[in-house]
Amino acid sequence: MKDRTPSREVDRSVTSVMRPPAFLIFLTLLLSPAAGHAAENPEESSRPQPPPPATTPEDRPSLSGLLDAARTKNAIPALMAVATRAGGVLEIAVSGVRRQGKPDAVGAEDLFHLGSNTKAMTATLIGILVEKGALSWTTTPLQVFPEWQDSILPEYRDITITDLLSHHAGLAGYEDDSSAEFRDLKSLRGSPMDQRKEFARRALHRKPAVAPKSRFLYSNGGYAVAAAMAERAAREDYESLIQNRLFGPLGMHPAAGWPAFVDAHQPWGHYETKRAVKPHDPHDAFQLPAPLIPAGGISVSAGDYARFLQLHLAGLQGRDGLLEAETIERLHTRVDDKVALGWGVVELEGAMASVHSGSAGTFYAVVALWPSRDLAVAVFANSGGDRAAAACKEILKAMAHRYDRGSG
Repeated sequence: MKDRTPSREVDRSVTSVMRPPAFLIFLTLLLSPAAGHAAENPEESSRPQPPPPATTPEDRPSLSGLLDAARTKNAIPALMAVATRAGGVLEIAVSGVRRQGKPDAVGAEDLFHLGSNTKAMTATLIGILVEKGALSWTTTPLQVFPEWQDSILPEYRDITITDLLSHHAGLAGYEDDSSAEFRDLKSLRGSPMDQRKEFARRALHRKPAVAPKSRFLYSNGGYAVAAAMAERAAREDYESLIQNRLFGPLGMHPAAGWPAFVDAHQPWGHYETKRAVKPHDPHDAFQLPAPLIPAGGISVSAGDYARFLQLHLAGLQGRDGLLEAETIERLHTRVDDKVALGWGVVELEGAMASVHSGSAGTFYAVVALWPSRDLAVAVFANSGGDRAAAACKEILKAMAHRYDRGSG
């Protein structure tokens, strides 16, 4: 597989971005008794659900068979799944086609768009910079951009990079192009690094959506500001930083943007329709803008994603690697009752898990790590929408028990 250094080869206008917070939708799906329906009683929804009936390995369909069934049931062109332990990959499986209506089968090394699962990667990059002394968990935007002393609103003066990464900075969501704050994205010019800096300045000049530090409010904008701070502190653009400090050392070869924008032989994304899907042309006007790449713009293969998950599993088990175990633990420590830095932390399938999901509308990705089980599972779809969410939830839960050493 050829090297795909994250880059923005062209700037395109955006018609819509990172629709309803997929992470929150995923938490609802995970904790609800029925896919796609929030539990009526939140306390009931957070209680662990009983595992499925025990089966022997001989009784279980293959992982590919599970993907085939879910894909057919939910009218999804392709699904991909990976399970790994800290020490190595357990299994990768794929099912379906790269583009609806075309014969090319999806491959195990194909790239799928992560959407907001990119946030955990950006938070990990921040952790690397903290270890190097370029930033700290309490660094404020004004400490990095002292020239903004008179331009940002007083309410933002004390927010920290931890607040930004845990969605407690009070910034707007930057999820819907019809929102007022989205105008800040459409008029940006210059290099990706220039755009992120100007975006951060404007975002911190806009009235907070909620009082900073008061409560959780999911925000793609927070990760854009955090990335701008990282760029200034390290004097290097985000795309180079994350490649040189994280992806390269782990042996990963991801891409920034839609998979088929970078390589025509990669999967296309698809919009969900009432009964089927509609292919999304990866070269059309719907492109994530440069400021939001750190919030939700990375595409990756299952094997490469497993390398990232192995780093986190090992750290959560107390083993130093590319990052110190203490830093990994910090990334997975809850700031409030559910949210950490780039992760949600909840009880899932009988054990505490770090979870997240991502979708910008044309792909879907979900992930869960169970440190106590030395297990991480991720499922990807090349379609967005409710059916993709339901299929990924169904497969993830099945895989949680398939690879649990204590089951079956």
